[in-house]
Amino acid sequence: ESLLILLEKCQVDEDEETRDRVTSGIKVLRQAMMDHPYVDPPEDDRYTGKLEKAVPGDIAAHIYAPLPVSFDHLQRQLNAYKASPGEMESDDPVAFDTLPFVEEDQIAESNNTTSLGDTMIPFAQVKRVDPAQVIYEIPELSALGKIFRSTSPVALTESETEYVVHCTKHIFQEYVVLQFMIQNTVEGQRLDSVSVAVIASEEDLYEPVGEIAATEICCGDTKSCFTVLQRNGEQTLVGCTFGCELQFLAVDVDEDTNEELGEGFEEEYALENLEIPTSDFMAKLKISDFRTSWDNMPAQVMKKFGLEIETIHEAVENLVSYLGMDPCDGTGIVNPHKRGHLLHLSGMHYTGQRVLARAQLVPTNGIMMLRIAIRSTEEKVAQSVLDCIH
Repeated sequence: ESLLILLEKCQVDEDEETRDRVTSGIKVLRQAMMDHPYVDPPEDDRYTGKLEKAVPGDIAAHIYAPLPVSFDHLQRQLNAYKASPGEMESDDPVAFDTLPFVEEDQIAESNNTTSLGDTMIPFAQVKRVDPAQVIYEIPELSALGKIFRSTSPVALTESETEYVVHCTKHIFQEYVVLQFMIQNTVEGQRLDSVSVAVIASEEDLYEPVGEIAATEICCGDTKSCFTVLQRNGEQTLVGCTFGCELQFLAVDVDEDTNEELGEGFEEEYALENLEIPTSDFMAKLKISDFRTSWDNMPAQVMKKFGLEIETIHEAVENLVSYLGMDPCDGTGIVNPHKRGHLLHLSGMHYTGQRVLARAQLVPTNGIMMLRIAIRSTEEKVAQSVLDCIH
């Protein structure tokens, strides 16, 4: 009762958030007093100072439990939800499990700036833009469904070349959209009908089914063209290399008036190969309690491998990079004084299933022995991740 009196006085606080929190606290406390009336403890019962665990179903357990994500991450998920096609018109309730998955920023602590041309800009001053939003704003591409994740841009040319090209890969359930960002640095020239032709090393796995060309890229401008790849779901997911060629119509123009100086001519410009590894289909997932999550995963597959890798540190780096998962519990750091190492990994599969892995690494007779167990909610998902290791 004394607590209620103090809380009720806070209902007239000037801060709106304080009033909201107090109101919910009063409601929870009154409900708890009704459900669990106070009973005097026995005289010999001493207070231990330990808090009792929340009873399943208690409203307090839901209201005052910590959020599964940070407020900043939640805001990004809600923004992605608003941008996803059809979500705002849906009558389905919004819950943490139904929000779009948004990967945590992978920004090194030692690097707090990003480059834009020759200017270094602090990350805090750079507006965070969801790369998927560009896709959702194009009707032909938004019709492909929800984007699972978008990769960081990959350079396909040197930064000093006439045409600077980067590629961002947008991963869907059945498609991969390649967004090629082209910067024209040639003075007195405009690029029209710009596209990138791709040839897959695994022709049975990917098939180009559409493209959207960029137009009128003047000197100093950067615009995007898109290539849509359909993935064959019946084929085992493996890494694939794409040969890339920039194709465009080059038009000479007056630098001052931008008027055309004659007819354009078709050009082809070779780019670096583009890789789509299996790790592109896995997102890093941060979890706070690996052991509990591991125990609650029902499906498991296991296998042993012999790796031609000399050091445990190199094996850990390769495994994390190859699977595209996030090291948990500090296991990404190797103790050089121990003979073996146990690595815990967590990730989100492109199918929407959570995946956990426990990898034991022990060097033996010049071979790095890897014993790995992978768990998920479905065995076929765990097996598909295991099949990526070869």
